[in-house]
Parts: sequence; structure tokens; C-alpha cells
Amino acid sequence: MLKNPRSRSGPAAPVSRATAKRLVDLGACIDFLDRTGKLVRVRSEVDARHELAGIARRFEGGKCVLFEHVKRSAHPVLVGLLWNREIAGALFGVPWREVPFVIAAALGPWQKDKAALPARILRQAPANEVIEKTVDLSRLPIPVHALKDGGRYLDSSLVLARNPRTGGLNVSVHRMMVTAKDRLSFLIDPGRHLGEYVEAAEERGESLPVTINNGMGLAPWIVSTLPRLGDGKPAIAHHMIGRPVDLMQAQTGDVPAYADAQFVIEAEVLPGVREFEAPFADVTGYYTERDKRWVMKVNAITRREKPVFHTILSGQEVWNAVGFTAEAAIFHAVHAKIRQIKAVFLPPGGCGFYEAVVQVENTRAGIGQDVIRETFRAFRSLSRVIAVDTDVDIFNPVDVDWALTTRFNADTDLMLLPGEEGHILNPMVTLNPDGKGGTITKVGMDAMVPFEQKGEKFERVQFQEVDLKRYDIKYD
Repeated sequence: MLKNPRSRSGPAAPVSRATAKRLVDLGACIDFLDRTGKLVRVRSEVDARHELAGIARRFEGGKCVLFEHVKRSAHPVLVGLLWNREIAGALFGVPWREVPFVIAAALGPWQKDKAALPARILRQAPANEVIEKTVDLSRLPIPVHALKDGGRYLDSSLVLARNPRTGGLNVSVHRMMVTAKDRLSFLIDPGRHLGEYVEAAEERGESLPVTINNGMGLAPWIVSTLPRLGDGKPAIAHHMIGRPVDLMQAQTGDVPAYADAQFVIEAEVLPGVREFEAPFADVTGYYTERDKRWVMKVNAITRREKPVFHTILSGQEVWNAVGFTAEAAIFHAVHAKIRQIKAVFLPPGGCGFYEAVVQVENTRAGIGQDVIRETFRAFRSLSRVIAVDTDVDIFNPVDVDWALTTRFNADTDLMLLPGEEGHILNPMVTLNPDGKGGTITKVGMDAMVPFEQKGEKFERVQFQEVDLKRYDIKYD
């Protein structure tokens, strides 16, 4: 049985000051990675166009990579912060399987009191040690990742924006393509709160000020990918580390920036303006189509004295970023209704968005299918959900496949949900005529032992536990 010592419904355990710092400050994070042997340094000069991503791809899933010398830029680049779950766990100071529970534990107190742990808004901070005299995005080492990408992309930066109707602050991540020294075109997925904010501003004929924060630790970054939480979402990171995450005043506009960011790009979303964006190598492993999308004009750039630029590859890093947060959100939502859910995993093969495996205590007939329905409700991007018993290791694809092979009967255990909302980046989703969403037939698979048949027929074979250190064994 998969066990987790952390309380799944109580408050998060307090983190140390060092852990809190590296979860906010990318520089402290890099120091930790270097000190613990989890960082590769590329000392040769590399081109940010294709070459940097090509090298990074060779290390994907292993240690993080720091490119020390990038052509035509004075700043190094970090890749791989989230492509290895064990490293992510080390940064959080917990075993990697506990990370979703750390996130879920922060959601409860945030939802209970969104005014708790208010952030300071500083005038001077590490992120504005240098105020660039001219706005020129070409001076930043923003990469061109895949061979057919439409341009240089910011793909890991946190966008802070205020709700024009309430003034509440929200944070999210969007892919943003550089189209000029002071201009970006970018995608807003359907259902994202930034889309609502832009629409409200456009109704007034106004631009929407934002700050684009590059180079943050994992706490604010992971919070930015949590789905559909709206105003005040940045404060979840406060509860995750046990103290407020400082903000700072922008040079332009009334939207703050993260005080510990490496770079801050201050911009405004232009009302009613659409320009071409993409293709881009996205989370699915396919290129997204070029189309007219939203536009930002950049008004100011500030940075640290010696900043490190942060980028990600579309692949395991995105799958884990979305996976950790979706696992936390799903567990938090489903556990509130069905206490028998024990763990959630979004496997890499599901691209972090489209497949979930849920582990459930088998206490009554039909509980697997009930959990499957609630899981789909909790995270609408999912296309497939598999429910398994507590004796199945949901992180082991062989074990999950074994459960499907020996405990799943399509006649009774297959759920088909046609016409359900799908994620627009999934190429199998049928897009609506207006392009603002789409549908797909979702699949639920109840691979749990039939409740009425629990007993010897489904008892797993077990062997004696042994400690190989006690034996004299010769290895060739």
C-alpha cells in the first residue's frame, strides 16, 4: 500500500528558512542544486536559437542545466528546474511523492482566509537593482526552442495582473512570442482568468497592465499553474512556505512584480489588438498552429545586478509543473467529497493534462466510478481517468497496466462521457466554431477489484521482505 506520512487534510508542515528562501529565490535554488550535485554547468558558448534547447533536451529528466555563456547576451540561462520530480522534492525538502500534498495543504488555509499573510510591496528590491535605460527584449537570452517555432519565446515567466472589476491579483503562465524589441504576442487558453481580465478591460477600451516575472523559485511558479482559482491566487505561495512572498512596485502601471524575480518585464495588453503568434512546440509534443492572438507592449524592464534567465522545455517539465498542481487540486477537491481517495498521479504519457491515475480505498461498490466522475469535475482538461486499489503503485506504469489487465472489465467498468469539455491544445479535441473551446469523449476505467469479489481470488502474491546487506553476495 502506498503510504504518505503527511496529513492530507491538515495544515502544511512548517518549512525551514533555507527551504523557504530557495522556493522563492532562484539564485538560492541554483546554489542548492550546485551544492547537492544536482546541477550541470555548460561552460561552452551556445546559441539561444535552437542550440541551447538541443543541448538541454539531452539532459531532460536528469540534473538541471545552467548555460553560463549565451551568444549575444550577458546573462546565463537555467533549464530543467521541474523535469525531475526527485529534484523538485529535494527543493521542497520532502520526498517527491509528497509535493502534491504540500500544495494541497496550502490550499485549505488560503481558501479559509485569503486575507491572511499579506505580502509587502517594496519600493526597492532585488528585482529592480538595475532599471534598463531602453526597452530591448533582444538583449535578453530568450531562446528559440524547437526547429519550427515561430520565434523567441518566454515560456516560464509568471504574469501578474489585476482583475479590472475587483482589483484582485492573479498569477498565471502563458507562452509569449517576441515580435519586436518592445512587443509580444501570446496565447490565452479558454477559461483562464487573464482572458476575463483582458475582456473586461477591452469593454472599457482600456489596456490591461501586467508584470512578467522571470526567474522565480518553485513556490510562486507552481502556484501560477493552479487552475481556476482567480483573485488572490498568488497568496497560496505564502501558505506553502509559511511567510509572505514579497512584491515590489512597478516602474509603470499599478500591478506589482515579484521582489525576488531575476527579470521583470512591465507591459500592457493592448485592447482589441491581435497579431500572429506560433507555431510553438507545445505540451502535447506537436506544434500549435499560427493564428492571430493577444498582444502586449513592453514599457519597462528591470532586473537583478547579475540575473539568471529561466526557461523550460515543452515536455517533462511542463508535465510535472501541471501534474503537481493538478494532482493537488484534484486531491483537495475529491477528498472533500470522497475521503477514500488516497493519492493522485498525472503520468508523463498524459502530457500532464490529459490522464490521471487515482488510488482509492475500496470500501463499497461503485466507489471507483464515483471518484472517476469527481476527478473529471475537478480538472476539466482530463481525457482519461483510471481508478485503482491501494495495493497498486500509481507511480509505476507496469503496476497500473497490471491492474487494468486483471481487474478491469469493459462491460461493467468502462465509462464513456461524450461531448465533454476538452483542452484546446489536445489535437484530438474537436474545436468549437468560435475557437473558444472544444469537446472530446472522455474515458473512465475502473480498475479496482469488484467490491463483491474482494477476497482470495484477488489477493496479490507476496514474498518475504529481506535486507540484501545481510547477505554475502558477489556481483559480476
